[in-house]
Amino acid sequence: MSNKELIELLKHCSPHIIYIVNGQNRIIKLHTPFKLKVLQDIGSLHKNQIVSCTELKITNQSRIVFLIDGKNYHTYYFDILTK
Repeated sequence: MSNKELIELLKHCSPHIIYIVNGQNRIIKLHTPFKLKVLQDIGSLHKNQIVSCTELKITNQSRIVFLIDGKNYHTYYFDILTK
């Protein structure tokens, strides 16, 4: 993705809001910080640990990453906790 394309995409994104579909197929709007459950050991995080995402970012490949304790992590390492 070019810088121009990334800038255009970021016009429509928020670093503090994510929309998810819950188990009842309803769309939920979550604001940061929100809780995550770690699915596997990654960096200093351990499986089943509950962590907090303080910001959302987008990579050059248009993928969302979570900012946790000042470090960026790909979303596939986590389950988003809604309750």
